[in-house]
Amino acid sequence: MQQMPFHRLQVMLASIAVLVMMLLVTACAGVGSGSGSGSGQSPTRTNGTPTTSTQVQSTATQQPVTNQTPVAFKAGGISFIGSVKSITSNRLVMSAPNGQTYTMAITAQTDRSAYGGILPAVGASVDMDSAINPDGSLTATILKPAQPGDPDMNVIAYTGITTSGVGADRVIHFTVGTKSYNMAIPAAADLTDFGGNAQAIGINASVKVKIQYPANTIVSVGNANA
Repeated sequence: MQQMPFHRLQVMLASIAVLVMMLLVTACAGVGSGSGSGSGQSPTRTNGTPTTSTQVQSTATQQPVTNQTPVAFKAGGISFIGSVKSITSNRLVMSAPNGQTYTMAITAQTDRSAYGGILPAVGASVDMDSAINPDGSLTATILKPAQPGDPDMNVIAYTGITTSGVGADRVIHFTVGTKSYNMAIPAAADLTDFGGNAQAIGINASVKVKIQYPANTIVSVGNANA
């Protein structure tokens, strides 16, 4: 067999190499144009109208949620001086210093001796004590006429149980019924029952926390069992 001259073999190999390189370049260019078409193409049109995928952010403001887990019931109650909005033999509705309206049940155990056993009239200013029930409702325990100049005229007293001791931050954590409260104790608050020391208020203590309105400030923390 006649052998192919060496220089002709070199030319053929070079031609094959060039052909392979051209094929590789063409293939790479095809892949690049295909991958870029997804990001560079115009928005799809529907009935002549451009459509784009736009993420719409919600403008609704989420309100903070408290007591996301049930709070174990702890005996307690509230007391305040307010005016009678409506009253029947078994139901009393009063306005409180914080601007809210509270409804209390009246039972045979409600002490009305200050009224001679009868009920106060609508519009009367009443000094009311109540106890909270496991379902969150209130039952009036004492009803008596408010006294002019009473220092608690703009105060709501919350009777409950502390869920932790008061630390260096002076924040008291307590539960009334199934509602939890967290408030800072000002330096000027009356803490006589605890020797004037906020950190002497420990966990599971029965406390009466008086909050003055409209300032919404604790004015005193006392021992509810004293």
